[in-house]
Amino acid sequence: MTNTSELEVQHLSLRFPDGSFALQEINWEVYQSETMAIIGESGSGKTTLLRLLNRLAEPSSGKVFIQGHPAIDQDPIALRRRLGYVPQDGGLFPHWTIRHNVCLVPQLLECSSERQDDRFNTLLPLVNLDPTLIADRYPIELSGGQRQRVAIARALAADPPIVLLDEPFSALDPLTRHELHEQFLILKTQLHKTMVLITHDITEAFRLGDRITVLKNGRIHQIGTPQELLASPATAYVSSLIEHHSGLRQ
Repeated sequence: MTNTSELEVQHLSLRFPDGSFALQEINWEVYQSETMAIIGESGSGKTTLLRLLNRLAEPSSGKVFIQGHPAIDQDPIALRRRLGYVPQDGGLFPHWTIRHNVCLVPQLLECSSERQDDRFNTLLPLVNLDPTLIADRYPIELSGGQRQRVAIARALAADPPIVLLDEPFSALDPLTRHELHEQFLILKTQLHKTMVLITHDITEAFRLGDRITVLKNGRIHQIGTPQELLASPATAYVSSLIEHHSGLRQ
């Protein structure tokens, strides 16, 4: 991991018409090849921050930079095609085959059929799936864990430098979630992508994140490594999160 900033926001706020804030005066950055986990309860602003990064929403004030360039100066559709994205439910198109789902962005980028085949056959084994067995199947024919593996492969299909993951494991049973955590850690080591992982599970954040952002009510309470949060929680809220999960200190 280097200290080159891949994602950065400066004085970022998003204000609702009633005057309340989804996010308020956020200053935050993610370094190249690191996984930044964002932890917070419902309504803390986690998904809002992700939506501001890929311009699914626009800030009321402040700036977003993607690889050093202002997001506002970039075409939003082109920007999203350069960012891998895994939504909570996987977001697979039910009437498309698995191959068609995975190759969506390469197809939009007008990659050759040979290039699409190569990406499909390369990525599926990386997420522990056999491309020859599932290429012509449909999402409904797969388990929940398999669908999430396909969604991760799709996010990586165009080889984006940055991948955004919005609670990708939250709907899975504990055993499947544990298996995908293991696969995620392997992918981190192999691919060296810059990733932002939204989660409401602090154990997941500690296990998968290189650094962790703790959000509450639209404000950042702390940014740090798991070890830094354990050793020096910055606020009473961070302390309470850690105290309620005693296994983090093991």
